[in-house]
Amino acid sequence: MEVILRQDVPNLGKRGDVVRVKGGYARNFLIPRQLAMRVTRGARRQVEIERAAHERRLTRMRGQHEDLSGRIESASFTVAGKASDAGRLYGSVGENEVVKLLATQGIEISRNQVILEDHIKQVGVYHIPIRFQHDLVAQAKIWVVAEGDERGVGLAEDVPDPQLYIGGRQSVDEALAHAPEILAEEAEEEGESDETNETADTEEESADTGDKAVGAVEEADAEGGEEPEEGPSP
Repeated sequence: MEVILRQDVPNLGKRGDVVRVKGGYARNFLIPRQLAMRVTRGARRQVEIERAAHERRLTRMRGQHEDLSGRIESASFTVAGKASDAGRLYGSVGENEVVKLLATQGIEISRNQVILEDHIKQVGVYHIPIRFQHDLVAQAKIWVVAEGDERGVGLAEDVPDPQLYIGGRQSVDEALAHAPEILAEEAEEEGESDETNETADTEEESADTGDKAVGAVEEADAEGGEEPEEGPSP
């Protein structure tokens, strides 16, 4: 199917381009999210008008975007979250977390400006592109550290103090997925023996794991954590 792009779409094209995509991708993703429209004479004219207005807006905002880009690249940002001994986060850092992290230093962006191929699930340092205009992309240097190791022991450089903590609230599915690993670490810290665990009935272990994970979610909810938002805003 041929569609006209109403917005720049990474790895696909720029606003106003006519591209050929699979019908399902167009109907289920591009068109509902107003990223593209079917090719018609009226659609071509509409996109041209929208593109001209968009270019005028970008020209007016060029100075502001360059200032924000400079502020991002001259700063370092740190986010801390609960992690295993191997540095695997129990949650993840996605577009919403990057938006919140930059906002702590007064830099306001939308989640659609954050270019992430996948959510970050491992401690380390990352350079995340922040798109302001098609030829103006800032690189945000973001440290991801384990909670309790805010100085980033083992990382190459000294890490700035965290501006954001994640992992206050998880979905039930995410909590259940991590429950065995979390409970195993707690058992080791408390000195519980493997023999004691082996005597438990398998079904009772599964139910107990689920109850503890759901309880952890409810406790985190009470502490006022937030779930990541969904859905792009061009």
